[in-house]
Amino acid sequence: MSKSDENQAKRPKRSWKRTALEWAGLLAIIAFFRYTDQGTVVQSWLQRGLLATGIMQADVRYAENHDEPANFNLKLTTLEGEPALLSDYRGKVIFLNFWATWCPPCLAEMPFIQSLYEDVASEDIVFVMVSTDEEVETAQRFIDAKGYTLPIYRLAGRVPAQYDVRTLPTTYVISPSGNMATVHVGMANYNTRGFRKFLKQMSVTRVLEDI
Repeated sequence: MSKSDENQAKRPKRSWKRTALEWAGLLAIIAFFRYTDQGTVVQSWLQRGLLATGIMQADVRYAENHDEPANFNLKLTTLEGEPALLSDYRGKVIFLNFWATWCPPCLAEMPFIQSLYEDVASEDIVFVMVSTDEEVETAQRFIDAKGYTLPIYRLAGRVPAQYDVRTLPTTYVISPSGNMATVHVGMANYNTRGFRKFLKQMSVTRVLEDI
């Protein structure tokens, strides 16, 4: 018998019970993160730390000749039930974000969006945060608990194909001219100098065009 065979023979055999317990523990961890509110919160904390490093930022490259028109036929309601239309904000810079409370990346980026909102929101730069939660109370409880002041909406009709998002969060920025300025799929740190400049430059362009 070779030395390697002797060493292999000396190794203790793994019992099926130990293997089963290890798999059960792994599945329990996966279930915790995937199917519990606490797991969602923990994931969002971890992802928020990643965003804070500045690694994941939204693309702010804006093509002046971008000719893809935005679809303004998006019917919404506020959390209080008041009707709204995306077209109500035509001619402004629109930060349009689709999110949900069960989505860890959505929760991770929300503090950065709140900070961005506090820094740049104006008559010319508006925020439309669309909750895709099934129950309006779910979104309301979350916003109240966090103290967020972002304008929150819910879908109130058929979603145009342009906004038929497959991944949450997804963010669109619509220019005052009514074209898509940028689209970002997945979470990002939006409260950066570059992104603030990006939004403000578009709003200044709108003001100059009105003069």
